[in-house]
Amino acid sequence: MARVNPQFNLGPLIEKEKLKADGSNYADWVRSLRIVLRSAKKDYVLTTPLPAEPGPGASEAEHNVHQTKLDDSNAVQCLMTACMESELQGRFENTTPHLIVQELDALYAKHARTERYEVTHAMWNCKMKEGTPVSEHVIKIMRFGQRLTELGFPIPESLGTDIVLMSLPPSFKNFVQNYRMNGMDKSVNELLAMLKKCGDYHAG
Repeated sequence: MARVNPQFNLGPLIEKEKLKADGSNYADWVRSLRIVLRSAKKDYVLTTPLPAEPGPGASEAEHNVHQTKLDDSNAVQCLMTACMESELQGRFENTTPHLIVQELDALYAKHARTERYEVTHAMWNCKMKEGTPVSEHVIKIMRFGQRLTELGFPIPESLGTDIVLMSLPPSFKNFVQNYRMNGMDKSVNELLAMLKKCGDYHAG
């Protein structure tokens, strides 16, 4: 029986939302999984195949190393399947963590690409309306950027700033021109602070 290390018990972290059979929450689920396993130095089981059992002539140390890796693999596999919907549990109950992640990546890659496209499209087409709070608008764009980061496609800080500037209405024309003429290179948070000084409700 696998020795389950309570320090990387996944239950409290993701039992509130198990991996869905349609894969709609896979990006969030696997990210949480990696964070927990990395904190316990067990994330290697997701990327490294379980080695073959040592032969008869192997030393005791080699057998011990293999047994430790086997225990880690079994423990993580049990916890992963416990945090899946029943349809997936049956499919992966006898599969090593390394192969589980490979199969899930292949199974849900299309879903992840679709979400990435939808978030990117929404971000690029997010335009601020005149007379609406600039802070709410910028925070909305920042949330799109955070979601892309969670999906594994972080937006460079300078590009994020450009996206915000291009999304502003005509009443911010002078602000954008001054920003560019002065060669400013601010983070999105710094840009937000500058925009808020103009007033949340900017009058053209």
